[in-house]
Amino acid sequence: MVKKTIFSKLFFTYLILIIAVMAVIAVLLSYAFNNYVFGEKQQEMRAAAAETVLLLGKYEQAEITYSELNDSLDILGSMTGSRIYAIRLNAEVLANKNLVLDKELLDAYLFEDLKSILQGKEVSRKKQYSDRFAADVAFLGVPYGQGNMIEGAILFFAPLDEIYAYIQKINMIIWCSALAAVILSGIMIYLAALKITRPLKIMEEGAIQLAAGEQINDLAVHSGDELEKMAKAFNNMKNQISAAEKMRRDFMASVSHDLRTPLTSINGFVQGMLDGLVKPQDYPKYLNIIKTETNRLMGLTGEILESAKIQSGEITLARKYLLVGNTLEEILESTGMRENPKNIELMMDCPDGLELYADQHRFKQILINILDNALKYTGKNGKIKLTVTPEDGGIKLSVQDNGKGIAPQDLPFIFEKFYRADKSRQEVEGGTGLGLNITKMLVEQHGGRISASSTYGQGTEIVIFFPG
Repeated sequence: MVKKTIFSKLFFTYLILIIAVMAVIAVLLSYAFNNYVFGEKQQEMRAAAAETVLLLGKYEQAEITYSELNDSLDILGSMTGSRIYAIRLNAEVLANKNLVLDKELLDAYLFEDLKSILQGKEVSRKKQYSDRFAADVAFLGVPYGQGNMIEGAILFFAPLDEIYAYIQKINMIIWCSALAAVILSGIMIYLAALKITRPLKIMEEGAIQLAAGEQINDLAVHSGDELEKMAKAFNNMKNQISAAEKMRRDFMASVSHDLRTPLTSINGFVQGMLDGLVKPQDYPKYLNIIKTETNRLMGLTGEILESAKIQSGEITLARKYLLVGNTLEEILESTGMRENPKNIELMMDCPDGLELYADQHRFKQILINILDNALKYTGKNGKIKLTVTPEDGGIKLSVQDNGKGIAPQDLPFIFEKFYRADKSRQEVEGGTGLGLNITKMLVEQHGGRISASSTYGQGTEIVIFFPG
């Protein structure tokens, strides 16, 4: 049983179509050739009949002898492959009910034909079985006479054996040609189907390997059509999956490390207290460390849960009109960012009275994430500028720092989940790689957009647009 593949569907569909077309063409050619051969035979006999009438006229006028007439008719018969009969006859004779035709000379069906011929009509048949010749014959009967007087009939009988053999030979050529065309077309269809489906086979094998968790190279498809675009899309998907898998593994390793480190500290201090290794007067010191590590754990798990909630749509925005300038001042005051230990100058430029329709809590969360990142990656005595301007009915909010910047290869991925551009520094600064991803999702939930530009070694600018 043939497997249902695109290759088999293409191959057999086009092969059947070609066979059907070639069969129809062969049948039509055979039919047309048969008609042509028989038509030519009829025309040939009509021309010979006209010549016979002339010869009979010459004989009647004694211009040629009976022997010369017979010789001429024999030559015409040989040239046309026919037997020629000239019968002197009139309608009165045929009307005689006692008339009996000589069956040795004429077939019975000729009785009615002779009646028609004597009425001045031409009678012809492409195919007629003759008892006299014991074979199929082509028949032609025409009247002859002088003036309007019909004095008899000229009959042509051309046996079809040679015509049949000729037609059979031509039909054999037609059908052999059709068969050769089908075979050649089949080979071409096979090669074309193979070429068309090969990229699909490559993608199928790639998908199977990818599903099995194997690392594969980019698929090389250069067909220049939709299949090449599909292969590029597959490569892009494969690379994204690989990148996501790598980020997931990095995240798991990082989270495991981030969870294990505070838990180890907490466990060690608690065990020390239980074992009496920590003196009671030192309890407050170590309890504060335990509290700090606990808060760190809570922050870590909180970001993970926050990301999951936003992604699943569990968070609903409580929008209202808020004064942007006042909200930003609240953020800077409540977080104490202006009094940062690195002595980073934090400047703000926001028009008075500018309003935004947004969820105030989430708006603050967005700005805190962005400013916190800027503070992390800006060196001592650096500068961070927060600028707000009205744009397209909404607001454009820019946070620009003169920190170390982001490497060009990392910039396109900083909003991806679990992505950490500077892994060594992240280990020192902490974080899950979810902060910017959460920020992006919250901005988009407001109908806005966020982008980043950076010059490595000179600083970074994050631009957020909120619609009005």
